[in-house]
Amino acid sequence: MDDESYFYQRAETELELAQRATHPLAVRAHYIIANHYLDRCYGGADGPGGDAVTAVEER
Repeated sequence: MDDESYFYQRAETELELAQRATHPLAVRAHYIIANHYLDRCYGGADGPGGDAVTAVEER
């Protein structure tokens, strides 16, 4: 499995966990992690491998 596929699968898993979580902070944490994985997969505000968590928290 290449890195892009791995990060995409991890993002999917985090989104599923976010949908099942009942505590608002847990939901938020899973979405932040999913966003980080998607940024690693597709590149984000800082490009491939950028710091997606920081980008989400600054919003």
